[in-house]
Formats: sequence, C-alpha cells, structure tokens
Amino acid sequence: MSRGMRHPFSRALYELDGDGNVLVTDGERQGTFDGWGRWISGELREADPQFCLWITNVPEPMMNSRKTHTLDG
Repeated sequence: MSRGMRHPFSRALYELDGDGNVLVTDGERQGTFDGWGRWISGELREADPQFCLWITNVPEPMMNSRKTHTLDG
C-alpha cells in the first residue's frame, strides 16, 4: 500500500490498494470498499464514503504532504 491516510475522527487507516479500491483498517478489522465507499469484502462493512472518494482521487504528491496526515508524518 503506497497511499494512505488516517481518518481524522475514527483514526481508521484508509489505503489505496493495487486495484483502485480502498482498504480500511480499524483495529483488527479490515474491509475493502470502492471509491464511493460501497463495501466489497471483509469483516469491516462501513466506511466514510467521502474519505474513500478522497483517497481514490487525490494526486500522489498531495498524499505525501504533511498537511494531509499521511503515514509519513
């Protein structure tokens, strides 16, 4: 996973997977969602649709910015 951000309220980790979907990890639970936040698979069945849209549409340079709360900083 190269692009990821923590949700500002839930602190769940939202990452773009290799298929253009969003992998959400909240504690020990994970789920895969499309760019609109619709569940695809996994134990975790709820995600923030706006955050999923953001993750799938933000250019790579912005994902690496400290202002977006990336895993890097």
